[in-house]
Parts: sequence; structure tokens; C-alpha cells
Amino acid sequence: MVKRIIIFMCLLMTSGLYANFQVAPQVQRMNLKRPGTQKIYLKNSTNKLKKIKIYSERPKNQKTKNLYMGDWIIVYPKIVYLKPNSKKVVRMAARPPKDLADGEYRSHIVFEEIPVKKYDNSEKGEDKVGVNLEIIHILVSTVYGYSGKLEYGGIFDDFQVVTDNKQTYLTSKVINTGTTALDLLYKVTYSENMKELKTEDLLMGKVMRENYRDSVIELKKIPKNANRMKVEYYYRIKKEAKKVKEGEDEYDKFKIGEKKISIEKITKDKYFKELEKKNKEGNKVEDKKES
Repeated sequence: MVKRIIIFMCLLMTSGLYANFQVAPQVQRMNLKRPGTQKIYLKNSTNKLKKIKIYSERPKNQKTKNLYMGDWIIVYPKIVYLKPNSKKVVRMAARPPKDLADGEYRSHIVFEEIPVKKYDNSEKGEDKVGVNLEIIHILVSTVYGYSGKLEYGGIFDDFQVVTDNKQTYLTSKVINTGTTALDLLYKVTYSENMKELKTEDLLMGKVMRENYRDSVIELKKIPKNANRMKVEYYYRIKKEAKKVKEGEDEYDKFKIGEKKISIEKITKDKYFKELEKKNKEGNKVEDKKES
């Protein structure tokens, strides 16, 4: 009997954690207007032969199939044998449709380890069962493709201040209405009536194209006497490394909009009850649209 233990590792989240093999770079970016061949480097740091199967896979949070670029990606070779303590180069190219609309496209590239040896049952008797544990490592990286002009935009709503014992959080919902991912930063200005008190930058993270995100971010600098806040929202674009001078921010920031809200704190339990109710109502609306 063969038992397989499958370990999935997203390269974006486990850059410091290696499986039996390694993949670099962890993220690929392609200009779909001028697609060329890109190199992916595989490394086997063990003393065993590794067989790696490579294929494209649609991200689970990608709503629209037309934004999936895996069908255009060509990887060669699709099966790689890595000798012990060796490296190998895999080449990747994209062949997008000629009438491709502007915007960002995405795909996962999966690197799946395939067992190269069968289990040994030479010591099995008639009344014995041979057991071999095979640990199967699967690494998943992301490929982003960009076509033409990118548009950045979003709808920002449902701002609330939530308390949980001694901690306070800002919750919000963001719907990405642009043609590419939004890497978001909030700038919060606290005030008491008309008097400004403090400001705080909150890194929210990414909201992918055509997706929404319910965000919960801890407020670390909120004054006790603050009764209002202004939330300004920015998207960030990382600069080219060669253009960043020492001490400079590595991102360019662009303002999308702002919202002023009264600080009316609610408890964590009440917030989750309200969120659950909204989600149920939203699901009913979606079901009616589909029917």
C-alpha cells in the first residue's frame, strides 16, 4: 500500500521555505504586447533524482475565465528530471490572442513532484502489507501578463471601527473596478471635532482584478478622544530597483479618493453578525441574477 502526503507550497508565501526542489523567480511578469521567452530556474538540493511535472492552473479567486492566461502559456519541457544537487532551466512563453483587451491577466504555474521509484515489497510476506510514505511537494508560482494601458480604480465602502478588548480595528470593503490588481495603502487622519490629532498609514495589501476584499486592519495610533477620521486611499506601484535611491520609498503612490467617517465603535461579535447578514443578503441577490 502506498500512502502519499501531498504538500502544497505557494512560492509567494514561502520564499524562505524550500521543498525538495526550488524555483526562481517566484513571480513572472510578461508584456503581452511583446511576449518573449522567459527563463525559470529549477534546483535540486537533495541527493535524490527528482521528476517535476509543470503545468498551468487557473487561480481559484479568478472570477472571469477570459482573464486566465494559462491557455496561452507554453512551458518547455513539461517534464523535468533533476539530478541530485543539480540545476536546470525551463523556458516559458506566451501566445496571447491578437485582439486581447487591455489589462492584467493571470495564471498559476504548478511544479509538481512525481515519484520516480515504486515502493519496495521485497520483504512482504503473504500476511504482511508493505507501506511506503511518499511526500509529494507541489510548488505554485504566479504569472502576471500585462496588455496595453492599465486602469486603477475601486469602490471603498462599509468603513467601521471595531473593538476587541484592548485592540481597535478599521474594517472596510473594497471592490476592484479597474483592469489590474490594486496594491492599497490607507492614510488615516484622526480628529476630535475639527481638530486634527494624529495620522497613521495602514498597508492593506492587494485586491485582485474583478475581486472584492473585506479588510480588517489594526489601528495602533488611534487617540482615545478621537471622534472622526478621514481615510484616504492610495494604490502603489513598485519602482524599478535601479531608479530607487538610498533612503527613498520603493513605491510610487497615487490617490484614488477619500472618505470621512464618524468613529462609532462596535464590538467584534456585533461586526461579524452584521457581516454574516450582509453576505447572506448578497448571496440571495446573486442567486436571483443567475436564475
